[in-house]
Amino acid sequence: MDPTAPRTTPGRTAEADPASSAQPPAEDRRPTPGEVVPATQRMLERPPSERYAEADPGADAAPSGSVPRALVGAVGLAAIGGLLLVLLGSPLAVSEPLVLVALGLGLVTGVGARSGGGSRVPARRRRTIAVAAALGAVALAELVVWQLALGEGGVLPFFDYQWTVFGPIAVLQPIVAGSAAWATA
Repeated sequence: MDPTAPRTTPGRTAEADPASSAQPPAEDRRPTPGEVVPATQRMLERPPSERYAEADPGADAAPSGSVPRALVGAVGLAAIGGLLLVLLGSPLAVSEPLVLVALGLGLVTGVGARSGGGSRVPARRRRTIAVAAALGAVALAELVVWQLALGEGGVLPFFDYQWTVFGPIAVLQPIVAGSAAWATA
C-alpha cells in the first residue's frame, strides 16, 4: 500500500471524502516504517527538586549555632554522664552497666555538640568537641572512682586498680564513649 495514497474508510471512496485528500496534521499522522521521527520534549512547570526545598522549613533561615554553644552542649551532657559513671562505679560498686552508661554518655554528648554547633560549626570541629568531652568525662570519672577507693583504704596505683576492679570494662568505656560521640556529632 502506498503511504502517500489517500486513506479511505469502509463504505466511502477517496473522491467522496474531501478531508482524506489533504495531508493529516503532523501530530495525527503515523510514522511510516523507517521514517525518522523528531523527538518531542515535554517541559515541566517547575523542577522536581523544588518539592524538597519547600519541605525544609529551615532552608532559607540564617545559619545557627556557635562553637561556645557546642562546647556547652557537649560538656554539660558529658558531665551528667560522668556523674552517673562515678555513682555506679564507686558507691553502688557495679561494673556491668558502666559500658552502657558510657555509650549513653557518648551519644548525648554528640547530640549536644551537634545541636549547639548548628549549621555554623563544621562537622569535623563538632566531632572533635564531642569526642574530647566524652573522653574527658570518662577519664575524670575513672580518676574520681580511684580517688574514692584510695580514701577507703585502697593502695593500688591507678592502672592496677582499674584493671583489678573493672577489667576490660575500664578499657571499653572510653572506646565506646568516644565512638558514640563521634558518630552522633
